[in-house]
Amino acid sequence: MPMLLLASAGQASAAHGSHTTSTRAALPPGKINHILVIELENQGFTATFGPNSPATYLNSTLRKKGVLLQNYYAIGHFSLDNYIAQVSGQAPTGSTQADCANGGFTYANVTPGTPDANIVLNPGQVDGQGCVYPGRVQTIASQLDATYRPNPRTHVASWRAYEQDMGNSPSRDGGVTDPGGGTDCGHPAVGVSDSAVRANPADQYATRHNPFVWFHSAIDHIAECSANDVPLGSLGPNDEPASSGHLAQDLRREKTTPRFGFITPNLCNDGHDGTCAGPDSTGGHAGGLTGADAFLRAWMPLILGSPAYRHGDMLVVITFDEADVNTSTPAYAAACCNEQPGPNTHAPGNAGLGRDTAPGGGQVGMLLLNPKYITPGTTDTTGSYNHYSALRSYEDLLGLTKGGADGQGHLGFAATAGLAPFGPDVFNSPTAVRARR
Repeated sequence: MPMLLLASAGQASAAHGSHTTSTRAALPPGKINHILVIELENQGFTATFGPNSPATYLNSTLRKKGVLLQNYYAIGHFSLDNYIAQVSGQAPTGSTQADCANGGFTYANVTPGTPDANIVLNPGQVDGQGCVYPGRVQTIASQLDATYRPNPRTHVASWRAYEQDMGNSPSRDGGVTDPGGGTDCGHPAVGVSDSAVRANPADQYATRHNPFVWFHSAIDHIAECSANDVPLGSLGPNDEPASSGHLAQDLRREKTTPRFGFITPNLCNDGHDGTCAGPDSTGGHAGGLTGADAFLRAWMPLILGSPAYRHGDMLVVITFDEADVNTSTPAYAAACCNEQPGPNTHAPGNAGLGRDTAPGGGQVGMLLLNPKYITPGTTDTTGSYNHYSALRSYEDLLGLTKGGADGQGHLGFAATAGLAPFGPDVFNSPTAVRARR
């Protein structure tokens, strides 16, 4: 898909001129060539990483391999606004705060979808209500497409979204038939009710947890969306990778491993559902953190055994979309990093749209793993980051240094002046120190 900037050339120049230097991630481009994000659901930092957490594999085996960011925060409630923020830097609308469920789960366009005039306060934002962003709104996928062109024959790009269960029931999920099973680029028609909301025994996919299908810059390019927004696949006996699974196939060789990958487990395995309608990774029905931990236990050996990870070229990210949905606790809407609410959640006439709690989705934590640039078994208590910081970091690490809302490669609120990407507190190994010299 072509690269289209949200801001006009003049606006981009003005935004760039307002802060002529940009804080970059603590590793220069070319050190990390692959980023793989695993997105889990609805758990706060204490529940996930505290001493009584049922996520024992995450807190024992995996924590020993990476750095835990204690002060990592979501940007809103419920799910959809957090997923959108992580790939585009767009702040919540009243509708995305409500998972596009205003009057029923409807796959509705953001209207009017015009660029916000205040490019200093709201860099790269569009004004309006709804959930599906107009084609001018770019994501990290379209940034990558502009730098690393998709294959003109297969349309395979340098990014991929791996969506568990997508297309198990094609009439429920939508999309184009995938040769390996399921469907690709699963979403309803614009303006139609979304039926992939609640899990059933055969299909636990949720459209609202698939970040790229909420952008016309992705879904209007059907061939490319279908080649890159794909089902996760499955594991064979004894958790051996099934040859038909997209993730397993892609990770076999470094050159087929995407530069940016986003894994969404189904509603059982991401921890969203307390009791699962269908099977979890063990064949049972345990949801919550127990189910999410079982998913990690099943899939992480494949990921950590991949050539890209073993060579130190891959950063693996494990985080949560938002903290526990408990409005009685102060941590429910906690925020960091001078997060602004954006133009669409406190506007006149917005009463009744969404939860109007932006900014802040609570402290969720993040675990980062890389065998070369991260000291294993460490905890970062000094840095503070959120989903916008993470997007800024991904853009920096992957060498996306042009365009965006600031002229320096950062989309939406990832371009906020003074927002810190992952620093030396994250990339903290002796090898990382040498790489910064």
